[in-house]
Amino acid sequence: MTEFGIPTDEQLSKINKLAKRTLSKDEVFVFPSKLAGDMIIPDRYIQLTKSLLDVFSNHANQGVSLLLDHSWAPDGLWGMGGRPKPALPYGRTFDSRYENSTEEGETISLVGDHYMVRGVEIDNIKTDDLITSIEAGTLFDTSIGFSYSKAVCSVCGDDYRNCNHYTGRKYEIEDDDGNVEIKLCYIKAKPPGFLMENSLVFDGAYPGAGVLSQAGTILENETGTYQVLDELKDIDPAKELISTYSQRTGLVTMVKKSEHKKPYSLGGIDDKSKKGAEKPMNENLKKMLETFGIEYKEGETKPEELLKQLAEKWDITVQSIKDSVEPLKPIEGEAISYMTQEEVTEKLGKELSADEILKLAKEGQEYRKNLSDEAIAMGVRAMGNDFPKETWENSFANMDTKAIKDIMATWELQANASIPAGRKTNPDMSGKKMSSLPDDAFKVGK
Repeated sequence: MTEFGIPTDEQLSKINKLAKRTLSKDEVFVFPSKLAGDMIIPDRYIQLTKSLLDVFSNHANQGVSLLLDHSWAPDGLWGMGGRPKPALPYGRTFDSRYENSTEEGETISLVGDHYMVRGVEIDNIKTDDLITSIEAGTLFDTSIGFSYSKAVCSVCGDDYRNCNHYTGRKYEIEDDDGNVEIKLCYIKAKPPGFLMENSLVFDGAYPGAGVLSQAGTILENETGTYQVLDELKDIDPAKELISTYSQRTGLVTMVKKSEHKKPYSLGGIDDKSKKGAEKPMNENLKKMLETFGIEYKEGETKPEELLKQLAEKWDITVQSIKDSVEPLKPIEGEAISYMTQEEVTEKLGKELSADEILKLAKEGQEYRKNLSDEAIAMGVRAMGNDFPKETWENSFANMDTKAIKDIMATWELQANASIPAGRKTNPDMSGKKMSSLPDDAFKVGK
């Protein structure tokens, strides 16, 4: 039986095809590590499909770097802040294979074979120390860095970033024969893609390791600026997604910040196009802008600038109407207008007393004020300090509640598109496992 860590003749042959000089068995330490599987990743509802795992397998056979704690990524990804560490490889993959999985919901697992050269010191870390920890079972968790381009919705088969379904929800789908099936929405990650690297993860022993970053966090390194995502809606389907994943630490997905949002195009409130798709401007909205004399260039004019101009024009128009209308003056001797009970019943659908009508009027005023405050808060959320709060407060005073609701809905769409909500960590989970998977899922030894 082969001793753990000692390469077989076949393994050494594969290693030496990658090495620049011939290595001996005594120089090399080898170990297997599970890279990933085809289960639906808990809480993230993303499945690495067999076709994508095939790509990873091919790249593992060609040899990808074995790093420490995803050192290519900015330290901010792991809660430490500052600049990224140098991405220094301590080993390399040289082979891979599929194995049956014992995990619930997983049919296959991709295992990669790695090697390290003994007696090497890199950045004050010795490979002999890493090997000792692996042999002792104290360093056992690994996490892959990878990319994929296609995110297919499990319900409709379209790109998830353009469809109307949301991960984690169940939908009733009726087929052509009228049969109804309940489908869970999750993302099927498919090629093109690549396996970037595999990292030994210290899971807490190393400063900041294993602490997932909150959605919306901005990360910077020499390759660009990245944003951590919690939701893939409104992400351009043509853009590549970068992820890190292990069953212990979970999934983190990023995209270059310049590629985070597609060019924003204002659509109508009743626009039925798919969420995340670029929406042409509603024709009624175009006519309104033309009426107010506001210039708008599709994909160029910023929404906050457009809304600010619209608010100012609206305010000027309302004031002009007020100035042009003479206030009504009661004619001397003319009786004060009133409504009969029959008229009240006809207008409101039932008979009400004067006190009841006054009560409804007061409740209506309170509802209108609360709706206006809620709309203003949504506008601030969508545009921040640039939001013309006072202008819109004055405008809302002369609008009906439906118009206020429509405008608030527009701002809510803008806010949701520009500010991804949610967090990736649970503050109550400190010191606890982040999934129900057993600790030995990523053990490197047999």
